[in-house]
Amino acid sequence: MHVLVTGASSFIGRHVVLAMSRAGLRVTATYRSGASIIESLKAAAQDADFVRLDLGHEPDFVALPRKVDCIVHVAGVSAMPGITVDDILACNVTGARNLLNYARTANVSRLVLASTLSVHGDVEEQTVDETTPVRAPDLYGASKYLAERLFAAEAHWLPCVAVRLPGVLGQGAHRAWIPTLLDRIRQDQDITVYSPNAMFNNAAHVVDICGLILDSLRRQWSGFHGFPVGADGQIAIAELVRILVSATGSRSRITEGTALKKPFMISSRYAKMNFGYAPMDIEEILSKYVSETCS
Repeated sequence: MHVLVTGASSFIGRHVVLAMSRAGLRVTATYRSGASIIESLKAAAQDADFVRLDLGHEPDFVALPRKVDCIVHVAGVSAMPGITVDDILACNVTGARNLLNYARTANVSRLVLASTLSVHGDVEEQTVDETTPVRAPDLYGASKYLAERLFAAEAHWLPCVAVRLPGVLGQGAHRAWIPTLLDRIRQDQDITVYSPNAMFNNAAHVVDICGLILDSLRRQWSGFHGFPVGADGQIAIAELVRILVSATGSRSRITEGTALKKPFMISSRYAKMNFGYAPMDIEEILSKYVSETCS
């Protein structure tokens, strides 16, 4: 099986490239920046091919293979300093359209999209699942939702799985709540916990995400499937923070504050039943992530 992976220099992308290569798949991986990361990937995944391109610039696609079997679309741009609205739309929306055009000419049979829980916007439900509606997502969430809609409209010839990711943990994770929290704890900063008694499983380990993607590619399915994934089990938010403080030997003090947003849980039922998702328990994920980050 020949798989095209986009966003190879991203945190999730480089793990996906390695997982696909180690599973014996033929991998072509694209990247826009991050040359030093790509050099390390080339050494670790020696059978993979790497192509530098801008997803928003369709002429770049001429450098891709004339035929691939499947696409794993990880690339995306989110809001951060220096990133414009045009940057986000060019990669997340125009890039998705360009990828569709390429998929048609390359006779691609299936596509897995790394989407985001942010597509749901303002969540009012206690548990997010595949039926949770979309309510006023931010720019990043809206752009990924538009990408989902583009792929869904073509799912009659290009079956698509859109995995709506929470904060993904693993070696190299950054920017999400738990990596940011762990950084502060390691610096002995005081931590304010909001909704301390609320239950939490809003995380996934990149190893489990790679497993889900691999299992999805090996299964037969049709149409469009969009669903969230999270950790197994649950933990109170205050206990989560205490575990991180204890595991790192931090001197951070923990205080309680008033929640600004209503917390929610994630149901992975759809992913488990239909695509073989087998996540770790949230406490196991936390332990593994601390070990990977602090060792």
